[in-house]
Amino acid sequence: MTLLAAVLALAAATAAAAATAAALAIAHRRIRRLEATVAAAAELLRVLAREHRLYRRAAAALLAYGEGVEALRRVRRKRRRRYIAFRLVVEGAPPRPEEVEEAIASAVRRLAGDLGLADARPRLVYYDPERLAGIVSASASTKNIVLAGLGLVRGIAGRRALIIPVATSGTIKRARRAIYGAAGRGTGGRRG
Repeated sequence: MTLLAAVLALAAATAAAAATAAALAIAHRRIRRLEATVAAAAELLRVLAREHRLYRRAAAALLAYGEGVEALRRVRRKRRRRYIAFRLVVEGAPPRPEEVEEAIASAVRRLAGDLGLADARPRLVYYDPERLAGIVSASASTKNIVLAGLGLVRGIAGRRALIIPVATSGTIKRARRAIYGAAGRGTGGRRG
């Protein structure tokens, strides 16, 4: 190879190296820009994930608040009551209202347990010792438990006794009507 050919080959190699170096520099700049773009995208994703967690927490809190409001609404809603009119058959003197109520509560407790008694909440709302009749209230969903409990009563205050359910009603007025007939009025004898 001649000197001229060698110089030309060297110049071509130098030019190719320079072009390669320029191409490498361009590629290096592009890689740095891509790395910066990826870093910015990663930061944006972190921000979006943080905001998503905040939104998710806010949505969960809002849902929980809504469920809490609905639960409060259900609690505040007045529970429907049913009134059970009954007649009493007892040996000896008529029992006091407290004794009748205790006998009913005891029977419901034996039948359904303490939780059933708490849910039913049987309460003597009217008692006429002269006619041996009364009205007990219970929640609408547990009236059957109270009716069954009334049938279990076999004694009140140490005396043999039976409680016979006469009617179930949604109002005290209709329950009284079941005891006293169409007039719905007794001689007094309210619980006291």
